[in-house]
Amino acid sequence: MKLLKTFFLIIIILFLIYFLSMNNAKVDIDLLIKKFNQVSISLVIFGALSLGVLFGYIIAVFSILSTRSQNRNLQSKIKSLTNELNDLRNVAVNETVYEDDGNN
Repeated sequence: MKLLKTFFLIIIILFLIYFLSMNNAKVDIDLLIKKFNQVSISLVIFGALSLGVLFGYIIAVFSILSTRSQNRNLQSKIKSLTNELNDLRNVAVNETVYEDDGNN
């Protein structure tokens, strides 16, 4: 499985290199705080892709940490409920329940 992932990663990187090499036009970028003149469009595409991957990775990390925390809380709740259930199983059955029936 790891070999397959590595193969697809290499294919994606090669495709990205080919795509970026085909787009070598110059563009002007005007951000709110700064303006860039005559920047290669391949650099803009690569920068946008890198920022997207970085933000996606950060969101995924927070999602995983949140899920692990929730899993830990649920595991502790399961443990406490299991202990409570075991305690209730060990309690002696009250004999008065059968005496109140009156059909004997």
